[in-house]
Amino acid sequence: MPDGHIYELNGVRLPHDDAIITPQVAAALTRGNYERPEVLATPMFLDPEDRVLELGAGIGYISSYIAKVIGVAHVTCVEANPKLAEYIRRAHDMQGLSNTTVKNCVAVSGNADLSPEKEMNFYIREPFWSSSLDPGRDPVSVERISQEVLSDLIKDAGATAMIVDIEGGERDIFRDADLGSVRKIYVELHTRYIRARGIKACFDALSAQGFYYDQRVSHGGVVLFRKL
Repeated sequence: MPDGHIYELNGVRLPHDDAIITPQVAAALTRGNYERPEVLATPMFLDPEDRVLELGAGIGYISSYIAKVIGVAHVTCVEANPKLAEYIRRAHDMQGLSNTTVKNCVAVSGNADLSPEKEMNFYIREPFWSSSLDPGRDPVSVERISQEVLSDLIKDAGATAMIVDIEGGERDIFRDADLGSVRKIYVELHTRYIRARGIKACFDALSAQGFYYDQRVSHGGVVLFRKL
């Protein structure tokens, strides 16, 4: 697909970029089924007054959709991959959005031991969705990315809802976190990375803070937690 090509699906327009849009992603965008389950689910739990904190924003499709089509009050996107963060800003500009913020950083749990320089290694892989904090699995490059504590991100964003897709980071991110104003958390569980103990750790951490599993919106490995 040549640069300059525009994908259009579900009211969102995305620019082609050979460095970002892999053939697999391009095919899904062209068919109109890229992240389709998530797009179908978000109107079931997000409201126009919501302020959303998205961890692992990818190519900015979901954030563009909820900001433009659902019309949430604000979306703060946290994306560790600097190339993706730049692409997300371009995607948001293409929609003409003024209710989004993009932060190129890594969200860490409340009990994280921050390095003195407040940076950490982020391992870039192909395809982009395999990038993570895990040093294994053959990274193609390593970036030093700034760290921000989750509770601080929530407070700064005034978040009432979260969307989380962070390649295994969901195991620990909610541990000892002050979730403050958040009432809804939509999490993709990466079972192949965190295994059964990691899933339990995620559920336990959220249950301890008064969140329950909402089966009406959850599907497969993507789970909605609501505050009691």
